Amino acid sequence: MKPEAPRAARLPRRERPGSVSGMRVFGLNLWGPGVVAIVALRCALAGGLAQTPMLTVADWPASVAAGRTAPFQLVALNTSAAPVTWHFPHPIVGRWTAGTATGTVVAELQDPMSAAAVTIAPGHFARREYVWSVPLTLTGAVTVTFGDLPVPRLVLDIQAPAAEVSLPPEEETAWQKRLRDAEPAEAGTGLEPGRFFKEHISGYEPFYFVAGTRSPNAKFQVSFKYRLLNDDGALAARAPALRGLHLAYMQTSLWDWNAPSAPFHDSSYQPELLHHWERVIGGDRTNAFRLDLQTGLLHESNGKGGADSRSLNFLYVRPTLVFGRDDSLQLKLLPRIGAYVGDLSDNPDLAAYRGYGDLRAVLGWQRGLQVSALGRVGDRGEHGSLQLDATYPMMRFLHGSFSLYLHAQYFTGYGDSLLDYRERSSQFRVGISLYR
Repeated sequence: MKPEAPRAARLPRRERPGSVSGMRVFGLNLWGPGVVAIVALRCALAGGLAQTPMLTVADWPASVAAGRTAPFQLVALNTSAAPVTWHFPHPIVGRWTAGTATGTVVAELQDPMSAAAVTIAPGHFARREYVWSVPLTLTGAVTVTFGDLPVPRLVLDIQAPAAEVSLPPEEETAWQKRLRDAEPAEAGTGLEPGRFFKEHISGYEPFYFVAGTRSPNAKFQVSFKYRLLNDDGALAARAPALRGLHLAYMQTSLWDWNAPSAPFHDSSYQPELLHHWERVIGGDRTNAFRLDLQTGLLHESNGKGGADSRSLNFLYVRPTLVFGRDDSLQLKLLPRIGAYVGDLSDNPDLAAYRGYGDLRAVLGWQRGLQVSALGRVGDRGEHGSLQLDATYPMMRFLHGSFSLYLHAQYFTGYGDSLLDYRERSSQFRVGISLYR
């Protein structure tokens, strides 16, 4: 093994493979002779064949304050007799353990561009800098393990967050204070756009774009919900049940992009007022059974006039039954039952095709493959529909470059669109999902 170049000739440590001499691992300086012997032994055992590099963690901090970041390095050492090409993972997902409590560790590359493949010469190493954002509520001694990476368990002493010193405010009039502090500083009560979306906007129904070969070819769905109350507001504090109030919106469109001028065949617009009550039964995420409950009033129409006009109002209740823990295989059952409210003159026989409810079932893992089925049966049992969806995270591909899901969908039956709810059709489409 060649000794490390003099300091003046070194490249930035994040951009170069280096030699082993002088590397600091777990707070220890490993100098040439000892490391040379170790590498020589590993090379002898490797038999001269290229292999996965030996991994270790360097510069792991002894302690850090809660709410701060814990930086460290992941070192890949080539102990074989041939060059090794390797990708540094991004992110690294692991677990922390403190007594009987446990949680997820997500360590991100400080420079995401450094996740590209690196070729490490025999007897040399490459390293990348990572950082873990320590939860504000976590204190004491914790043990950290990094999933499938063959690195030892790490110990970290998390200290209480440091108290921030604030200077007394300057003297000002009541009107100055009202003008300056119109928006409270506490989380959950602000109007700043980033906080607004993070604290109020969330996914609702699946959000996807899929396409097939039959007309209409493409189908996409957009859906989100908005939480009405601030968690820290006075109304939420006095009436906690109101925290589940949301406004929701979903749009499903069929796009005939192979037709002349690529028109939209039909779109369904669904604004909704709902109340979602989480964990009516099974408050702990480790429970093998959980029950949520949702009630709502939705309006659905296709925005057209004359003979093509379709519209309805539907008042419903939908429990969500979850079998299995969050970290294991789960089965979710979401039956919905309700009644039509108001005028159905645009589509008087809609109940014969849609009935008075539906059933959605989802089987899979929260961070893996999921398969779902959505079924409807008309009130006479003569008309119905079935939609099957399969999704898989694309984080497994291209080293975590895309936060998307691969999506395959098959529909058969009546009502693929609100306009043609009396017509039977079958269609297979594939595409991507943003939320499932």
